[in-house]
Amino acid sequence: MDKRRLAVQIALALGVATAGSAGAQDASTKEGGAAPSPGEAVTADDVDSSSGLATGGFRFFPQVSVTTLYDSNIYGVNGSVPNASGEIEEETSDTVGILTPSLAVRSDWERHELNVNAGANLARYRDNGDEDYQDYWLNADGRYDINARSNVFGGLGITRDHEDRTSPEGAAGVEPVQYDSLDAHGGYARRIGQTVLRLGGTAQRLDYENGVDADGAVINHDDRDRDIYALGARLTYLKTPQIRPFGQVSTEVRRYRQDRDDFGFQRDSDGYRAAAGIEFDYGSTLDGEVYGGVLHQSFDDPRFDSITRPDFGARLTWQATPYTRVRGTLDRSLEETTYWQFEDGVPDFASSYLYSRAEVLAEHRLTPRTTLSAVASYGQADYQDINRTDDLIGAGFGVEHRLTKNLLLQFDYRHYQRDSDYRYLDNEKAGRTNIDLMAGNYQRDQVYLRLKALLHPVRDTPVVAGTFSGLADGRQSDGVGDGFYLGAQSGISTLSTETSGPRGNQGTDSGDNAGWGWTSGLFGGWGVTSRNHWYGGIELDGARSDADWNHAKDKSTSRMFSLDMNDSWGASLRGGRVLANGSLLYARAGLVRSEFDTYFQANDAPENAADESDRETGKRYGVGIDVPAGEHLFWRMDYSVTGYDDYSVVYDTTRDSIESFDSREGLFRIGLGWRFGGNDYQAVDPTDGDVSGFYAGAQMGRTQLRTDLDAIHNDGGSNPGTYRLQADFGDAGTSAGLFAGYGWQWDRVYFGVEAGAENSAAEWDHVREPTGRNFSVEQKGGQSLSARMGYQLDNGTLLYARLGKARRQFNYRYVKGGDRRNDINRDEIEVGNRFGLGAEVPVTPNTFVRFDYNRTDYGEIAFETTHGNTDSVSLENQTDQFRLGIGYRF
Repeated sequence: MDKRRLAVQIALALGVATAGSAGAQDASTKEGGAAPSPGEAVTADDVDSSSGLATGGFRFFPQVSVTTLYDSNIYGVNGSVPNASGEIEEETSDTVGILTPSLAVRSDWERHELNVNAGANLARYRDNGDEDYQDYWLNADGRYDINARSNVFGGLGITRDHEDRTSPEGAAGVEPVQYDSLDAHGGYARRIGQTVLRLGGTAQRLDYENGVDADGAVINHDDRDRDIYALGARLTYLKTPQIRPFGQVSTEVRRYRQDRDDFGFQRDSDGYRAAAGIEFDYGSTLDGEVYGGVLHQSFDDPRFDSITRPDFGARLTWQATPYTRVRGTLDRSLEETTYWQFEDGVPDFASSYLYSRAEVLAEHRLTPRTTLSAVASYGQADYQDINRTDDLIGAGFGVEHRLTKNLLLQFDYRHYQRDSDYRYLDNEKAGRTNIDLMAGNYQRDQVYLRLKALLHPVRDTPVVAGTFSGLADGRQSDGVGDGFYLGAQSGISTLSTETSGPRGNQGTDSGDNAGWGWTSGLFGGWGVTSRNHWYGGIELDGARSDADWNHAKDKSTSRMFSLDMNDSWGASLRGGRVLANGSLLYARAGLVRSEFDTYFQANDAPENAADESDRETGKRYGVGIDVPAGEHLFWRMDYSVTGYDDYSVVYDTTRDSIESFDSREGLFRIGLGWRFGGNDYQAVDPTDGDVSGFYAGAQMGRTQLRTDLDAIHNDGGSNPGTYRLQADFGDAGTSAGLFAGYGWQWDRVYFGVEAGAENSAAEWDHVREPTGRNFSVEQKGGQSLSARMGYQLDNGTLLYARLGKARRQFNYRYVKGGDRRNDINRDEIEVGNRFGLGAEVPVTPNTFVRFDYNRTDYGEIAFETTHGNTDSVSLENQTDQFRLGIGYRF
């Protein structure tokens, strides 16, 4: 799939500036959204005129960066789709090391301009060496000022790049598709009275290398090689310094170097674009442009329809505060593709795809050395002449910390998601399709850690009067104080257990079971706070839980078993930081002793059933927040995860009648405490009583998936019959994502709406070997929309409840018997009712930490298998989710 954004190149060649400035830069896009480049050279627009190595009328900006990238899904696949041999293509993760040397050169002249940019990305994968790549770029652009009212401009560039694996055209090869791009642009600009006329042209030559598939066969990409030429004009009316209307037109020619592609299609085409818009510039606060018009493309091959669509675009830069900048873009382009797919058993071929995309990037300078960023994007690829539309979602956040003037440490997280209406259908039997997968869908998480060295002089950053974060007047509440404290707490306990043991003749059975219940108890401890507001302490707690799960099948040779959780006693070390409003943000680590009641019965030997209580030791880790509510009183929100030692039970007198239990507990609690010898509490509110307006942030956490399964099994073989299985299955996984919303406030009462997007790694399975039924449920990514109602305390903390909807993709698999045509493997989109509660504690006037807990009920899904002895299965999914987030209010 062509990554080059011709529309951007044309816009740069035609310009968005007055006759006094013109330039160009290389632009490319990756399907899925706004990934931070592993290494990125400093361009002429990014540098300060007083920085760099100055010599001979030029300034040089050399730099080198080393990046470690973790990619959760390097091939960008739906981890449920079988390959040609019928095996499931599980998602593949890997860690990548990337070395990026680069150099930017900028002229330091009073007139004219010349810029050169060169660099390389050298990537090595730890476990998948075939994915290694060596990309490079070299380009130059400049401007020659004829006089004060006119200039000529132009540029040349050469790039070696590779297609990302998310491209449908580059997924089949053993290695990524490499291609070379040669680019040129040039033009003339002149001011005529109150107008500026710009004439320009671009040329691009793309040359793709052939690939090789897993069988060693050559994959031909020569039929994608092409040349693209464009000419255009833009006329801008300088109505006022702030408002400048404009009109622009361009025409282009796309010529492939082969007359026909591998399937006999003529890919050559001609097109035009026409638009009118407005530039606006309100100084350092706001600038940008917006336009609308029409785009048209006609293809030489009569089998492809001509395309005429609305055209639009916008860019915006808003300096929201002295330390906060928001940038947005909106654009549409028509991209080349040779993609094809089967439709009703017949191949359908796309002529191109219409790509529409919007992106918002927010940057906040938290301190003179630290900058926070968040980005969100949405794109849609609408394939022409075939039935396929892809929605592309990208979101992420980052932190950049300047260790020294010349050494930067950068952390970035990105979540990508493609929701496609393209489906993979297979295993047709008895008039039903047992495999129905959203094959075009994928989820992908990437974590970047980069060390960047600027190998040139860097100007000292000026410090503006006031502070970048915290409270401008240095206010700091004494907070929760030192000494002893006692309290009570209550909440929800989620219990998940992996069971495994022998079954039948040299067989085994393993499964993930889960349940939940209420918990309540007492806590007490001691702590001390340093002068720098760091806290350390120790805490004891005791609780009673009624979390349980059950598994029962009424077949004589099957098993019935359950697990109930009872009392727990624990000790933890706590360490954290007292925030400006007096709240204690802490982490805990400790040990827990908990009692479990275990029942396990072989149905044909109930007299030998195991019915016992075991006390197990677990390691507990968690996070929480203590918020002062007076001189002595405080309330608490706490979440922890405990992993217990595994143990075994003996349930029969026969050999190998042993079952292993390995449990984990997720514990969310709200508490109320009393601190003895408390401070003279004075409420400090960093927000000054206002948390209204727009906000955005990122969050990570843990999702507990539970499925109530009710199935009718029709068994054949030596013990035929119809039997019922009722079981609580489930397990937990990590989740991460982005959120954004808007809120209104009346005195201390708050109401708002919030949207979110996130990934999830929660899944469970049941495996019977060597024969038997295997089944599983996996929750993947999705989106949510909810209303929030809350109340702001006198220290600025916002307590809220949420109510809304969550949309998630689930994968269901069900295997029985040896006929693979009966195997079920389905993707389903489910919408559930979500409710929850949380707290947002201010860290600075604009920055907050969020603790959020929610439950989502997704309802029932049912299916029947296509075996002669049909199974009927009903499943009801429910999730409990804790998330720790950080957000920013604009």
